[in-house]
Amino acid sequence: MAFEVSGPQPTGSATRSAAQLDAALQQLAPPGVLVGARAITASDLGGLFPVERAAIANSVPARQVEFASGRALLRSLVGENTPIPVGIDRAPVLPAGVRASLAHDARFAVAAVSRDPDVHSIGIDVEPVIPLSADMAEVILRPDERHLDAHLAFTLKEATYKAWSRLGGRMLEFHDVRLAVGAGSFAADVVADEAHFNGLFVNVGDRWAALVVVTHAARSIGRPGEFLGRRMSRSAV
Repeated sequence: MAFEVSGPQPTGSATRSAAQLDAALQQLAPPGVLVGARAITASDLGGLFPVERAAIANSVPARQVEFASGRALLRSLVGENTPIPVGIDRAPVLPAGVRASLAHDARFAVAAVSRDPDVHSIGIDVEPVIPLSADMAEVILRPDERHLDAHLAFTLKEATYKAWSRLGGRMLEFHDVRLAVGAGSFAADVVADEAHFNGLFVNVGDRWAALVVVTHAARSIGRPGEFLGRRMSRSAV
């Protein structure tokens, strides 16, 4: 059964914004990592494979559209017109040898993909540049991070968590990750585990985007088999 193509359609402005976000991500990506952005649109529903449709059959329409655009973006970066099912940890099940990270907000999907054997894990996130409530800021920011914008910190910690979890890292709370933020770059420490990550971020109009890439030299970060969930992350599929 085909999905009815209804819901958000990309306007000219959304398409231009996606292209700007895509170009900005290209500047963050190291060699061997492909990145991209895509405006979320209901027209992507028609490109889903049966196994993907089944995974979101009970989801609300907005979630179905977000999922479809995310899968369309992943396929374009992987370069294969193949199903990308949902794994038991809710992450995309990718072709052998491919590592990737996917994120979206209400308007855009972003993804990073690599076949480079030196790349062991990737984390990406995108968030709108809007203030968060004081209560949310307290949840996200450690006492030594109160000088940071809470929504930017959320973006950086989400990207870090995705890279950490793909290495088998345990479930984290926001305060488990300590940030040091510079001009377009950041360091993130999973304090109790003495794990260190470096990443890059960019502001594109009304969006924050962040990217963390873990290479061979850092492959021991995390504890395989201890991944329990995604308390920090809303969705990875």
